Amino acid sequence: MMTIWQDLDNTANKATQIVEQVRQFIEQQQLNPGDKLPPQRHLAEHLGVTVGTISRAYAQAELQGLIESKTGSGSYVKSPTNYQQQWGSLKGNNQHIELWQNTAFTQARAQQLVPLLQNYAQAGEQLDQLLDNDQSQNLLAQRESVCAWLNHNSNSFKPEQLFFSYGAQHGLNLCLIALELVGERVLCEALCYPGLITLAKQLKIELKGVELDQDGICPNSLLNHIEKYHPKALYLTPTLQNPTTAIMPEARRQQIIDICAAHQVIIIEDDVCGLLPDQRPPAMVEMAPQQVIYINSFSKGAFKGLRFAYLHAPAHLQTAFNSAIRGSVWNISPLLVDVAIQWIQAGFADKALIEQRRLIGQRAQLLHHHMKGMDYTYQEGGLHCWLRLPASWRCSQFVAAAQQQGVEVAAAEHFVVDNQDSPNAVRLSLGQAESNQQLDQGLAILAKLLNTAPEQKRQIF
Repeated sequence: MMTIWQDLDNTANKATQIVEQVRQFIEQQQLNPGDKLPPQRHLAEHLGVTVGTISRAYAQAELQGLIESKTGSGSYVKSPTNYQQQWGSLKGNNQHIELWQNTAFTQARAQQLVPLLQNYAQAGEQLDQLLDNDQSQNLLAQRESVCAWLNHNSNSFKPEQLFFSYGAQHGLNLCLIALELVGERVLCEALCYPGLITLAKQLKIELKGVELDQDGICPNSLLNHIEKYHPKALYLTPTLQNPTTAIMPEARRQQIIDICAAHQVIIIEDDVCGLLPDQRPPAMVEMAPQQVIYINSFSKGAFKGLRFAYLHAPAHLQTAFNSAIRGSVWNISPLLVDVAIQWIQAGFADKALIEQRRLIGQRAQLLHHHMKGMDYTYQEGGLHCWLRLPASWRCSQFVAAAQQQGVEVAAAEHFVVDNQDSPNAVRLSLGQAESNQQLDQGLAILAKLLNTAPEQKRQIF
């Protein structure tokens, strides 16, 4: 085995050179899993270096996962980790067709991600410096990189006003804390994202629902609620509203902005699906950057599962957001942010969004085929549809009947705030099904149910 070791260059770090030789030997299969490395003293004599140099090299190789030391036995080439054995099966065993959760389609990411992660092996001390950074707002260079991507079609996003979070739900939590809304009233859509409802309960926030029409929240209802409740903030999803799918026209957006500006109400714009339609009105943050807190994330297309989100806040709220981040997680992992930036710069974020739109188009065709003649609303680019049920079905009946036949849907009651009446409707997710075939099967079951009267319980006299 000694014959494979190459002479060392006196101009470079010798321990590092030895580690690279170990890596090269493994890649070329000159060293295989389980092979024993030479004793440190023998290799030191062969290469003409000190035992301390070999000791440092072996320690570095072990840290990099190339070798492992066994007490009293020596150092051995490490076997590749068997992730199937280590993690087990990561897929659930639920046999139901799940159409209840508003998620993006699953795309292959490992093939693109692995080379990006391998780049860190060459980062050296720069990686240590990155990991040691604990600023609550993260490095300016990182924020500049994300802003450069966001500003493809606008110049609304400023690095000094950008913040990161662990997903949009965490970002929404930061907004509520930064605006000091604990125990306060917050306005939102009358049918609203359930994640806000959950946070509101935890933070003792009273939600007041603003009336909706086909274009989103109604200006007159918003004005009445502001005059009655004097809120600090309004939360809304103007693009692909959850659950109704509404896309608010630009003129309506301007009306809402003008009303909120006149009454000093901050708008929290949740735009997590905003990058999915091919065409859409401008984001509200582009129209009024000092009136709007903007939230978006990778979860709906750019990189599902990374748990990376970004917020853009008015300049006067910078200190409040820094404090909110410090109080919740101290700082957002700079390594996570760097992975997201590498993903963007390699072009993978844009490619993933393009693929997401393609898959949405396929599944939308299935939706329109099975729901033809039904009372439903769907918008191009959307991951869900809003299905109003026939009068013969009550929502609870339909959800239970669908579940009995193996299909899970989301009842309207999950989206209702302020104790308002629940509409007789359900939300169907297009993205949660594992395949087009499974979605086709689930929609066929639902269509058959909709065309069948529910079973009537026998009355006992």
